[in-house]
Amino acid sequence: MNTATITTTVETINQKEFVEKFTPLVKRITYYMMTRLPASVQVDDLIQAGMIGLLDAIKRYEGSHGRQFESYAAQRIRCSILDELREADY
Repeated sequence: MNTATITTTVETINQKEFVEKFTPLVKRITYYMMTRLPASVQVDDLIQAGMIGLLDAIKRYEGSHGRQFESYAAQRIRCSILDELREADY
């Protein structure tokens, strides 16, 4: 196994841990946003968009800026959900 494969495997394990740990955050944000949306909006679609935002946050997070990951991820999740709503034109 070469070094690139080992690095990718470690990053994948860390990514899985982050996804498992912060999935409740995605659901909490999604259900909060659902209270302000029409009944025609599907919650599963927004959770999926929120998960995409979480994955984006995991990939882009830089701890050197002094921000906690949860705060950063929450912002990325909300933006991803809003982008999905705009794209779907609800």
